[in-house]
Amino acid sequence: MKSLVTLALIAATCASLAQEGKSAASPRWANVSSNYRRFEEIKPKLVNSGEVSIFLSRLWPNGAAQLERFNQDTGEWESGDWGITCGTVAQATVPIEIKPHSEQEIQVYWQLSTDKWENPQHFVVFHSTEQRPLGGKYRFVLRYALQPWTLVHHPSATYNFTSLEFVLTP
Repeated sequence: MKSLVTLALIAATCASLAQEGKSAASPRWANVSSNYRRFEEIKPKLVNSGEVSIFLSRLWPNGAAQLERFNQDTGEWESGDWGITCGTVAQATVPIEIKPHSEQEIQVYWQLSTDKWENPQHFVVFHSTEQRPLGGKYRFVLRYALQPWTLVHHPSATYNFTSLEFVLTP
């Protein structure tokens, strides 16, 4: 029985590492500041300085970066609200590829992470009705893969690429 438990733990660990393992890609962020006054100012570029292509999700809004806000009370990062995944997009079967030694502007999808699109006053926490003050410490996370990622092709592993922290001072 003990060996079965051990085997199950090893299998679970291997599966976990396959999903969140170290990527062979070498992404880095460009055009990111340490301070912003409004979310609209955030216009990062993903630079692929590696030797393999990076693929973003074609499904909306999963090809965009998601905001996270630092909660000083808990000491944890909280994801901003996020839309439902939608496959009704232009060119749903054409991968979004960032080739080696190239760069691409990345949308930071912040609108659903705020209470009002036009004049946001609060940050809205994912899967919660809780709102946080708009000012604070943030970062954003982009999901990517090393295999084409479309409506019909799903990669065997995905990776998260997190930006450096920045402060929003409205």
